[in-house]
This record gives sequence, C-alpha cells and structure tokens, in this order.
Amino acid sequence: MSRLRAVRRVNSDQSGFTLVELLAAMSIGLVILMAAFMVLDQATSVSQEVSNRQEALQRGRQAMETVVRDLRSQVCLGDETEPITVAENNRVTFFIDLSDGSKDVQQRTIRYEPTEKKLYEDIHIGTGTYPDLVFGAPSSTRLLASHVVPILDNGVERPILRYYAFRIGGVPGDLELLTTPLVPNDAIRTVMVKVGFTVIPERMSPKAREAASVESDVYVRLADPSRPLEGPRCI
Repeated sequence: MSRLRAVRRVNSDQSGFTLVELLAAMSIGLVILMAAFMVLDQATSVSQEVSNRQEALQRGRQAMETVVRDLRSQVCLGDETEPITVAENNRVTFFIDLSDGSKDVQQRTIRYEPTEKKLYEDIHIGTGTYPDLVFGAPSSTRLLASHVVPILDNGVERPILRYYAFRIGGVPGDLELLTTPLVPNDAIRTVMVKVGFTVIPERMSPKAREAASVESDVYVRLADPSRPLEGPRCI
C-alpha cells in the first residue's frame, strides 16, 4: 500500500509543458530557423555574385590582353604608310607585325558590335610583295569577348576606343583627345589609345554589381613629346 502511494506521489509530481508554452517554444524555434535560412540564402547569393564577377573580370582581362598586345605591336607598312588606317569609337584598323621578321606584315581590326555586345578581332592577310601589300576581306575572325557594353560616365556611354596625340603648343608630354573618326593627319599623330569596356556575366538576368570594367592606356611606337607635330616615328 505504501508502495502504491509512493508511485502516485511520484506521478503527481511529474509536470510537463502546457499548450501555451509548447506553442511559444515552436514559434521561437520557427523564427530562429527562418533567420538561419535567410542568412544561408544571403550567403549563397553573395557567393554567386562574387563568382559571376570574377568570371566576367577574367573574360575581360583576356580580351584586353589581346587588344593591348596588338596595339603595341603596330608598325608602318614600308617607310611611309602609317600603322592606323581606320580609327573610330568602336573600331580601329592597323598594320601589325608579331613575327620575327620572317612573315609579312598583317592588318588587323579590333571592333565592337553594339547590337551583338561582342568584341571581335579581324585578321587580314595581305597579297603581293612587301611593302606593296593589298589587304581585302578578313581571312579569319575571332571573338574576343561577349556580353560587352561601354563603360558609363555619369550615365553617358564612353567610347570603347579613344585616341590621343601630343598637344600642340602645350607642355611636352601633355596629351589631347582627338575627334573621331580620325582624319589622316590625326591618325599620324596618335601616340596613345585608351581602351575600356565593361563585361557582364553570362547569365539570364545579370546584376549591375556583378559586371567588371577593364581599362588600359596603350602607348604606340616611338615619339618625341617635344615635337608634337611630327607624331610617332615608324618602326
């Protein structure tokens, strides 16, 4: 009998959660769980944005390396024909020599197609005997970068290509921006080409902050800043 009373006493002393306490605990748990999911989702989103930006930056740098290499390798055709033959905001055509002298000079075009948002390089192989070479349609074209757009300066699109010459009458080394398309006299004077563009990630709905801009100032050939009218010397 005493044992039965002891069991009843123990059972009566056992207490549990009320319905209100249980609901409150579940609500708190749900809030914590939702907060954890939000943090995880935000971390995943930021990680994806960083990855997309790195991918865009890598493509932009690879394209810029090719553009810079070509522009720095421009040469005259013979002793009189200057390297740059066409110079516009989205296009530049010039003579180039990337060989050890065993091959003829080529003509190349770096061009940006706004409707396609792509940057191309056209390679023209000349016919004839140097320096009397004739260049026709491109023998090959390669895509340098896709999903390319101009850099924005206060909401205004900046030209992909800008051309500079030594300022006449200015301090030696001072540069002035040339008006495009370049007339022959300005093409002869060009000593620097500024290249800049923005590459956006290759995804359906890229975010503006995921885009990456690349820029470079390419000085071309040999020039004497104290004699701006002469422009660069042919090499």
